[in-house]
Amino acid sequence: MRLFPDPVCGLSILAWQLGSLCVEDLWWRYVALGGSADRMDLELYLNGLTCWSAHEHNVLGHVLNEQLWDTGQASLAPQRAASR
Repeated sequence: MRLFPDPVCGLSILAWQLGSLCVEDLWWRYVALGGSADRMDLELYLNGLTCWSAHEHNVLGHVLNEQLWDTGQASLAPQRAASR
C-alpha cells in the first residue's frame, strides 16, 4: 500500500507522445473528465517534476488512452490502484 503520490510512468509518457496531443489540448480533455490539476501542474507531472495521486493519474491515463483509441492504437497508459 502506497501512502504518497507517485511520479508519472514511462508508459503514460509514451502514450502522450504517440497520441500527439499538445499539453494545452491534453489538459482541456483531462479537466473535462474530472481532473483537478492546473495546466502548469500537468506539465510538471509530464516532465517528472511532481507526483500525482492515483486518482489524478487515472484521469490523465484515461484521456491518453482515449486519444490512442481515436487514432487506432491500443491502450498504453496504465491505471493505478487507489491508496487506502
